[in-house]
Amino acid sequence: LKGINFNIYKGERVGLIGANGIGKTTLFKIILGQIQKDSGYINLGTHVYPGYFDQEMDRLNLDKTIIDEIWDENPSLDHYDIRTALSQFLFVGDDIFKDIKDLSGGEKGRLALLKLMLSKANFLLMDEPTNHLDIESIQWLEQFLAQSAKAVILISHDRAFINNVCNRTLEISCGQVIDYKVK
Repeated sequence: LKGINFNIYKGERVGLIGANGIGKTTLFKIILGQIQKDSGYINLGTHVYPGYFDQEMDRLNLDKTIIDEIWDENPSLDHYDIRTALSQFLFVGDDIFKDIKDLSGGEKGRLALLKLMLSKANFLLMDEPTNHLDIESIQWLEQFLAQSAKAVILISHDRAFINNVCNRTLEISCGQVIDYKVK
């Protein structure tokens, strides 16, 4: 990528599109400081706290149960609040005591999304959040993101998802970023 320049503001929902291998995930990792940039600068605003949904869901501890994964990250929540949050992501009854290593890809995706939504992050970077999700979970995520005041930039090959959620699209093509206003 060369000579790119764009801003993302509170409440904006931006889709990042482009061919596989063109650098979308790399750009996310540069924004997050996980990969060093060759040149230029990234300026996060005051009180901007990025949160990352990794399509590989590497941030889940496979040795924990669902409820422990959430509670350990959110110790200030009481049992009722934890159970309520889990139920919103379709984890009910004894399901909350399942080991994460035994979950399906969709269940891991929902759990990783819940962790992100409960975090203090107000700038969400989401890499293929709809992978492994069923239609009901995708619709819930669309509603949540459309109503959220958080800034969101997401990578997705799901054009319907981008069209339902995003008000702007950035396309990476030939080392450049093309900025399209959607809605």
